[in-house]
Amino acid sequence: MKSIFIRKIVFCLSAGILLTNNVSGNEKLYVFYPSTIDYMSMQNNITGTLSEIRIIVFSRYDDFVSRMQIEPPDGIITKPILIQEQFHDYEVALRGERNGNTKENYVILSADRQFTIKSITSESGIGIVDILGRAGMKSFLKEYFPVEPKLKRVSRIGDLLPFLSLDIVAGIMVENAFLDYFKSTSQLEFTVIPLPEGKNDIVAFAVKKGASAEKTLTGLKRNEKAICDLFYIQQWK
Repeated sequence: MKSIFIRKIVFCLSAGILLTNNVSGNEKLYVFYPSTIDYMSMQNNITGTLSEIRIIVFSRYDDFVSRMQIEPPDGIITKPILIQEQFHDYEVALRGERNGNTKENYVILSADRQFTIKSITSESGIGIVDILGRAGMKSFLKEYFPVEPKLKRVSRIGDLLPFLSLDIVAGIMVENAFLDYFKSTSQLEFTVIPLPEGKNDIVAFAVKKGASAEKTLTGLKRNEKAICDLFYIQQWK
């Protein structure tokens, strides 16, 4: 009886695996792109346009990376620098273009009218959205600052504003595309310091080597406004 019971368990487990594999036949897409749009709205908007694709949108770097390790998808939409440095088994198929450029530009917003890049010291706090993890973000900032500031990481763009309101940091580092968002949601008078033009691309769609993500690729190539607006771009190319 015991052996029959064990065989039944094995059969049920095997059936469950087969069912899972059958359900997972559709393309799987993960999205991790810090935006002013909350992740559930982003997921609903993308799902509404790419309805035949299984989509998961992540709001935190740690959650995204953990899921990538456990259950890698067919395709991902995220920051190209993250693909380049941490996901070597994915190849970029499309890049997002903003105002005729695939590169992103950053600015520093400060509530201090006297703030300049030269005023930053090793004791200065700079707030930024985490896209690479602690070590990755420290390396990322070296491209922009002659002196390494104290890094204050957050998961969402909206979480940066309290840093300035409560005088926790000297400034916050954001993409230039989000400047209007901060000006419209805060009564603070910002000092805006443009940073040197970045070498990093805005956003990319990448496909796992050996996998197929043709439905996603075709859907993104339609350049539907509902999806492009989520990433502050005009088109994928």
